[in-house]
Amino acid sequence: MSSSLTEIVLPHRPPNLPSPVVVTDRDRRSLFVALEAINDPRDPRGRRYPLVSILAAAVCAVLAGACTFAAVHDWVRFQDRPVWARLGFTGRVPAATTVWRLLIRLDAEVLSQVLARWLRDRAGPVVIGGRRWRLVIAVDGKVARGARLPDGRQVHLLSAYDTGTGIVLAQVQIAAKSNESPCAEHAAMA
Repeated sequence: MSSSLTEIVLPHRPPNLPSPVVVTDRDRRSLFVALEAINDPRDPRGRRYPLVSILAAAVCAVLAGACTFAAVHDWVRFQDRPVWARLGFTGRVPAATTVWRLLIRLDAEVLSQVLARWLRDRAGPVVIGGRRWRLVIAVDGKVARGARLPDGRQVHLLSAYDTGTGIVLAQVQIAAKSNESPCAEHAAMA
């Protein structure tokens, strides 16, 4: 599996699962409701675009394969006006720098938890051939390629992944030289 953060977010479904269901208006609204739990780091004066709209657009772009801030912006920009309206944009969409400035200021841990909860709520139990399969969680550490901390060190992540649905259940940043086992045990107890 790639160590790219985008690859972690993208769904990796087992080959024998049925294709995912179509996203309905109810699902779209639930994403908006879920994203409302995230605090807006911007000054209230001068906000031109709703936080929920920018985040929903970013989620859709990443699910469509966007890997960079520029790709997120391009995905949004190349949609038609009805899609913009469904995302909550009226008339125009934010510039790439606006998206970038907002996304880097968000609390990544909170965003990750909100999105994982939303995905878990959408996914039902895995049933193949009339049999319900047990929950199997894979835990693995990765170095996030290209990501650096302010002091220049690489970002090391520990992720818990539901192998049946393809959902990252939790992800935490760990120390570079740490053993993954104690971190996983600590996370399981929390």
